Amino acid sequence: MVMLSTLDFVLIFVYFAVLLIIGYFSSRKQKDEDYLIAERKLGTLSTMATINASKTGAILMAFVALVYLWGFSAIWYFVGMVIGILMFLPFALKLKENSKQKFYTLADYFKYNYGKKSAIFASLLSIFMMFGFFVINLIAGTKLFMFFSGWAFWLCTLIIMFVILAYLLMGGFKAVVKTDVLQYIAIIFILVMLALLLFNGSLIPVSEWNIFRADVGTIVGFFLMGLLFPFAMPELWQRVYSSKNRKTLRNGLLLSSIMFAVVAFFLALIALTVKIKFPGVDPDLALIHGFANLLPTGLLGLSVVLLFAAIMSSLDTYIFTGSSAIVQDFFEWDKKTIVKNIRKVIFIFAVLGAIISVLIQNLIIGSYIFVAVLVVLAVPVIATWINKKIKQRTLLWGFSVGTIGFVLFLIKTISNITPTIVIVALLATLVGLGIGGVVSLFER
Repeated sequence: MVMLSTLDFVLIFVYFAVLLIIGYFSSRKQKDEDYLIAERKLGTLSTMATINASKTGAILMAFVALVYLWGFSAIWYFVGMVIGILMFLPFALKLKENSKQKFYTLADYFKYNYGKKSAIFASLLSIFMMFGFFVINLIAGTKLFMFFSGWAFWLCTLIIMFVILAYLLMGGFKAVVKTDVLQYIAIIFILVMLALLLFNGSLIPVSEWNIFRADVGTIVGFFLMGLLFPFAMPELWQRVYSSKNRKTLRNGLLLSSIMFAVVAFFLALIALTVKIKFPGVDPDLALIHGFANLLPTGLLGLSVVLLFAAIMSSLDTYIFTGSSAIVQDFFEWDKKTIVKNIRKVIFIFAVLGAIISVLIQNLIIGSYIFVAVLVVLAVPVIATWINKKIKQRTLLWGFSVGTIGFVLFLIKTISNITPTIVIVALLATLVGLGIGGVVSLFER
């Protein structure tokens, strides 16, 4: 453990204070539509920043941990992500055009196009994912805080949750977007600077740059994780709905893919440098350990701010998106009542997530599980894109068989979960869609 200096703590708490100030000003003279979807007025830079910031969180720590376990082959996740965003672009533009100012959640797409039953299934998977990714990011943030402060896990969790709840309850989605923009600017600036400082002429063996070092199943699993995420991440769909128009959405997504590639390069540089310098550390804490031991004096607090910015921009997104789905997908209230109840659910969502994070405290295994759930949701979405006239029953079979297949495989491999669980989720969901398609044919 490396203790932070007084100046380091000042930097961190100034950062927390800025987030609270943004939340306060976001809530002033706020309309219900501001709280729910930022009045659908996001520009290109805001769209890009809030998309990328919400996905950068635990990825910083998780990717470095994956590099420790699988070498540079982990970069296939980012390769898949960049390609996935570009694939998602035409679907997103069509989604924006068809949302007609009435979509707020991913499940709304299914409800208006394929029926209420498919929407309920999609919503349940969305909520489960958002809760899971929230817990993963909270574990990452708490481990970070605990490593440098020496405080108890539960206390670090409590401090992080207090800050997030404070600005989120005040400003809602509008506060999420504004804090994301600030945090992503900080993430890119600090990440590039720290990567150059850490590398500083370090010699990374050629063997470490082998993109095919892992087995085929693992490589395919990493690639699918990145490739399918846009089609099933509810918070990304909210950014589609909240963009000002098709042009800003298109430019925002294109810029997003470019910035993910930039982040991937510099993060890989950091990961390999830390791995070479400290080959025996806990993978979950590898990035933190590298910062603590390799950075020049005075920059440690800045690196902690980088990690907090990444993690907290994800935490607030997952809390808000999950809470919105719980309220908006299952209850038909007026906007004022919806906003009031979302605030209540946000608090409950956060408290439950904090309790579970204290109980689990594991980063990598949780990531595999929740990404597999993402695949079960993403495949039916892509099926609706390929065949707009697909039957609701076919979708329900896909959701059901995909979920059952994933759960059975999870139970079987619970002691040794690997990225191949993503492939199993994909195949099971495809089988379900196939069965559903046949059943639908006989019902005509």
